[in-house]
Amino acid sequence: MKNFTMEDLKRLTAVSSEVCISMYMPTDPSAANTDEQRIRFKNLLRWAEKTVQERAPKNSQLDEMIAEGRRLLDNDYFWRYQSDGLAVFIAPDVFLFYRLPIAFEEVFSAANRFVVKPLIPMLTADAQFYILALSQTEVRLFSCTPYSVMEIDLVDVPDGIAESLQYDSKQYQLQFHTGTAGGGRRPAIFHGHGVGTDDKKDEILRYFQDVNRGLETILTDRGVPLVLAGVDYLLPIFREATSYQWVMEEAVIGNPDGLRANELHQKALPIVRPVLEQNQRDDARRYHELAGKGYTAAGVQTVVPAAAFGRVEVLFVVLDERLPGVFDQKKNQVTVTTDGDPASEDLLDLAVVETVKNGGRVHAVNKERMPEEHAAVAAILRY
Repeated sequence: MKNFTMEDLKRLTAVSSEVCISMYMPTDPSAANTDEQRIRFKNLLRWAEKTVQERAPKNSQLDEMIAEGRRLLDNDYFWRYQSDGLAVFIAPDVFLFYRLPIAFEEVFSAANRFVVKPLIPMLTADAQFYILALSQTEVRLFSCTPYSVMEIDLVDVPDGIAESLQYDSKQYQLQFHTGTAGGGRRPAIFHGHGVGTDDKKDEILRYFQDVNRGLETILTDRGVPLVLAGVDYLLPIFREATSYQWVMEEAVIGNPDGLRANELHQKALPIVRPVLEQNQRDDARRYHELAGKGYTAAGVQTVVPAAAFGRVEVLFVVLDERLPGVFDQKKNQVTVTTDGDPASEDLLDLAVVETVKNGGRVHAVNKERMPEEHAAVAAILRY
């Protein structure tokens, strides 16, 4: 089960076809019996089959993709390993599913693009952070949102201080012993140096400088907070060695080697959450500062065209609302309709799709946190 990433979102927003089917449903990872979840999914597939028969009866590619979904119904392994929510996307030559840590409301949509708004809480501009678990025997880096944690493969980062310094210090090689017979690991044993001496600190500093060089090609996202996890005497040394500017002052204190990814995530989230929320507050303050100067917009009539033409830098959208309508890009015209109109789509979702496609960032917020009191969507404009 892999994390949902911005690249996944961009892949979904790039798909356009006469029929793009989006299905969301809640799932229960702890359920002993999966029959109820399979029945819910089977009903959604029936809606998909009916939709294809009505809108694209001769499209065999859509039929083949729906058949992929039917095969999942009999896949015991698939249903045994669920998260809190399931998202499935079907289009000609496209069948994608994601098991995600969000308990989605049930949604079925058939339009000329996929519905992605329910996914936005995982990838909003105020939802990304890193955890770096440091010890003298192991380095682990995790990419996180408030909902998920994913370990990043470290190729150019030393696997412990012994590997970092094995060619650097003859004396160190004599005094540092790692590993056990059979390839296992055990804590390092030092002889002749007490923790905190200048020699020992210099060795750890060189090790962390080596770690930092390996991380520089990975930690390239400006402004994304990094939470450190490690014993207290190591962390100040790493802060001295790192070139990454967005390291949190507060850290997860203690040896992280025995902690699983989800345990580190639970400990780090209370540390980083105030900072993540601050990003949203900062953008809301910018919105109010720019209001009336031609660099803000509110409501679907102005925001949707601005997003479609790449003008939206920051989008605020209410997650649990839907505004059906049609956007004619040639005429640059938005028409609000009703849910019964087969040509309509969720204009709020469309604003999200176009903002992401054009490199803007999105905040999914509650109604009371919108910078415009009576609007379901608002934006800071690039020009």
